Amino acid sequence: MPCEGTPIVTTDHDAFKDLGNVTLQLITSCNLSCGYCFQDACNVSAPPRGEDRKPVDPWEAARSVIRLMEHGRSEMSLVFSGGEPMLVPAEWYEAFFGAMDPYLRESGKKLEYSVQTNVSILNPAVVELFRRQQVRFSVHYDGELEDPGLLSKRRKDNIVTLLENGFPVSALVVGTVESLRALPATIEFFHGHGVRFYRINYVSSQGRGCSVSPVPPALRAEAEFNAAFMASQYDFGTRDNVVMNKFLFYYDHVLRGREYDRSPRPQKCGAGVASAYIAADGFVYPCSFFPQITGPMARVRELPRAMDGAMAAVARCEATNRYYDEKCPHCSALPICGEYCALSPVTDVNCMESYCNAQVALRALMDRNRETTELIAGRFIEHRRAFPRDLPRSCGTRT
Repeated sequence: MPCEGTPIVTTDHDAFKDLGNVTLQLITSCNLSCGYCFQDACNVSAPPRGEDRKPVDPWEAARSVIRLMEHGRSEMSLVFSGGEPMLVPAEWYEAFFGAMDPYLRESGKKLEYSVQTNVSILNPAVVELFRRQQVRFSVHYDGELEDPGLLSKRRKDNIVTLLENGFPVSALVVGTVESLRALPATIEFFHGHGVRFYRINYVSSQGRGCSVSPVPPALRAEAEFNAAFMASQYDFGTRDNVVMNKFLFYYDHVLRGREYDRSPRPQKCGAGVASAYIAADGFVYPCSFFPQITGPMARVRELPRAMDGAMAAVARCEATNRYYDEKCPHCSALPICGEYCALSPVTDVNCMESYCNAQVALRALMDRNRETTELIAGRFIEHRRAFPRDLPRSCGTRT
């Protein structure tokens, strides 16, 4: 799905000049370490028994961010990630903010913070620091489940606590079978407590290592259709923008018959140009999904040298993928999709197959419910015209 306002990636682009979003991996250990986690490729795991893996050095992390800001825009957003960043003690964040604040004051540049967390841990000292620094929360959430192993009740209670204390919260909803079945109740919970934006994570349908059972395409399609319907019923006060855009594409390309690009193409997500990922090892990658495929762009401490590697990594992100180039033109989901991630694995163990088939099922569901689909899309168009700035601002969602 396209992302509005994303710069076009070209291999001769001045690396890091247009960088507007940086994700910083603070720690590789996680207290949940779920089998479906999309961060498996970055060696996220449970800490050894009786031992906590140490976070990265806060002063070095701050220096890395500052180096990238010196190359990039005057305004940037920074996402604390992991592992589980709430395992990191308050002293770490105090040191990091203590290093960043003087630079931001002296340079006049702006940095907006957010944190990607499973929200099972709320250290009061960290939360207070986040309040002072106006850190936004993007929670990875399994939804309305009763699973002690996932600490479901604690995570739900912590979301409510954050919202009651005035923190902006968005959500990245897990795409497993159990979470998709519970999605209607999850959306009701979000709406009832003022969570404006969420996103159904397609990668977590099978996990980075494809170790989780595939999601039935019909289930994913029904979940997305119901999510759009519920959004329309709630006046789009709670919604997944990626799902809603599919309804806009159906409205334009199918119902209205407007011309569109029928050639599949790599998505211009801005990986490596508009956004980048600093792993715990100090290397910069275009994104955290497929670092082993792209390889590192550069080691931050070596900038401004090592730009050749950066451009090679970006080139892999925008390269065409023969599998999709041959398959997509004949796919009925092309009018509501049209783009693919060039790095998506398409080997004998195709991690994207169930997701692609779900988009075919969604297109069929739209065809069978054309009037409802048109009503949903029409209402969303009216909403966007009335509130053009009503867009997600935190991680986990795309416009």
